[in-house]
Amino acid sequence: MAESSSTRWTVILGAAAGRPVDRAEFAHRYAPVIRAYLGARWRGNPLAQEIDDAVQDVFLDCFAENGALARVDPGRAGGFRAFLFGVVRNIARRVEARRKEVQPPSGFDAAAREEPLSGVFDRAWAQSIMRQAGELMAERARSGERARRRVELLRLRFAEGRPMRDIAAAWRADPRQLEYDYDRAREEFAAALHEVVRRHHPEGDAAAECARLLEYFT
Repeated sequence: MAESSSTRWTVILGAAAGRPVDRAEFAHRYAPVIRAYLGARWRGNPLAQEIDDAVQDVFLDCFAENGALARVDPGRAGGFRAFLFGVVRNIARRVEARRKEVQPPSGFDAAAREEPLSGVFDRAWAQSIMRQAGELMAERARSGERARRRVELLRLRFAEGRPMRDIAAAWRADPRQLEYDYDRAREEFAAALHEVVRRHHPEGDAAAECARLLEYFT
C-alpha cells in the first residue's frame, strides 16, 4: 500500500496490526454504526438480545489473525463503508443461522420496515463520519482561541439549533463578525469532512461522497 494511503488509514491499519490504541479507536468509531444496523435488522425479533454479542463478534472477526481487516482494500468500490457493511451483514447471517430455532413474533415483517437495512447502515455511517469530521476540526483548532470559538459556534448552531442572533447576544459579538466566523467555520468543517472521507475511501471521489453524506442532514 502506498505511503499516502497508509497515512489516511492509520487507525484501520493499526487495528489490523494489533495496536491496542487503534483497536480502541476503531471500536469507538464504528460500534454505533454496527449497533444501528443490527438493531434495525432484529427489531421486533428475539434476536435483538444478541446485539451486544454480535457487535463483539464483528470486532473479533476484524481483529483476528488473518481476519477481516487483513483483507481490507482501500481501492474497493464504496471504500471502507462497503467493506464494513459486508462484514457486519455476514456476522448477522451467522448469528441467524446459529439461532435459526428462534422465530420472529407473529406479524414481524422485515419488508415493512421504514428503511432498507442498507439505508439504516448508511445513515449511521454518515453520522459517524460527521462526528469524526467535527473531532478533526476541533483538533485542528487547538492552536488558537478564535479557531476554538468557531468550533463552538458551529456546535451551537447545528447541535443545539441556536439562532445566530441569540449566539451574538450571548457572546456580545458583532453580528457581522459572527456571520464571517460562521462562514469560515463551515469552510473548516467542509475541509475536515473531505479529509475524513479521503481517509476512508482514498481511491474514490471525495467531493461526491461528501455531497452524498450531507444529503442525510438536509
